Amino acid sequence: MILQQLEELTQEVGLGRKEIKTDSLSMSIGEIINLYKEDDIELSPAYQRLFRWDSEQKSRFIESIILGIPLPPIFVAQNEDGKWTVVDGLQRLSTILQLTGELIEDKVLTKPFTFTTTRKLPSLEGLTWDRLTDDIKRIIKRSKLNINIILTENSIQAQYELFQRLNTGGLHLEPQEIRNCLIIMLNESFYKKINELKEYKSFKRSLDIKGNKIYIEHHMELMLRYFIMKSKCVDFSKYKMSTTLLSDFIDQETISLLDNVSFNIDNEIETFKRTFDYIYSALNKSAFKKYNIDKSTFEGAFSTSVYEAIVPGVAVNIDEIEKLEKDDFCNRIKMMHQSPAYIALSARGVKALPRIKGMMEFSKEYFGNEN
Repeated sequence: MILQQLEELTQEVGLGRKEIKTDSLSMSIGEIINLYKEDDIELSPAYQRLFRWDSEQKSRFIESIILGIPLPPIFVAQNEDGKWTVVDGLQRLSTILQLTGELIEDKVLTKPFTFTTTRKLPSLEGLTWDRLTDDIKRIIKRSKLNINIILTENSIQAQYELFQRLNTGGLHLEPQEIRNCLIIMLNESFYKKINELKEYKSFKRSLDIKGNKIYIEHHMELMLRYFIMKSKCVDFSKYKMSTTLLSDFIDQETISLLDNVSFNIDNEIETFKRTFDYIYSALNKSAFKKYNIDKSTFEGAFSTSVYEAIVPGVAVNIDEIEKLEKDDFCNRIKMMHQSPAYIALSARGVKALPRIKGMMEFSKEYFGNEN
């Protein structure tokens, strides 16, 4: 058994290394600027639009160049036409181009930035490129950056995977923040619609999550879980149920949703709003909290298991659910917490994918019953 596994691993390594070919070189900043001016390097891939350095970060970076401090390499994907797409290092390169007055964003020349306070070179504060001495300009233009070139297919998914693996630009990104990049790359119109939808009052208030959870876009992830779990097209046979990471599952199913021609986001948004309007009107901020049977009260913080047990079934059956009196719906939720199937699926130790699969089936059946 082990021998067979090792043979398969050797084959996988061989195939994987053939799929990704790399090269590397060292280039002066002046040469990189010329490449950009000649349109041979794409500096603004969609998946990095969400992240910006502030003036202090930009100033510190240029200070490092002037002081000769070694810099992290830039990773680019080389397309079939030989042009480069920046995979990791956008903020570094765009900072250099903005400093020298070459950066174009949305077809408009960006205003050069002014240095803020730096640690070792405080006299830089308040200066712009035009006011630097020729010696300092030469130091910057002659400084070299290591460029790692990755030869990959002209595939959005391939470039996204590289961005995932090579996200080294000093920003700690959560899975949903990176996933937002994937959505923008695949369908920016879809992203704009759900990015607006995540602020829908009934949805956000019913979640009752605050602070860091909002900051790391957890409510956006919960929205995607809703769309995925409501769908009838999830093929769990594609996944290793005990080992597949939840974030990888959501990535792949998000791609599947966007590839699905029958998935109409405008219709789905209407159902989404009806679903959360009803849930919030019935349960308010208790919607996704655990129900304490002994105390006859909802308590604690937001529960993912409760959310997964309620939303797909209510959404799929919203036409019938809306006919229920609010008290009847509340009683159905309280009874749900006593259901052996729900208790088993929400128990500690249940892996993410088996839980989601089970909750999808349980929820749609439970809220589809007329009793």
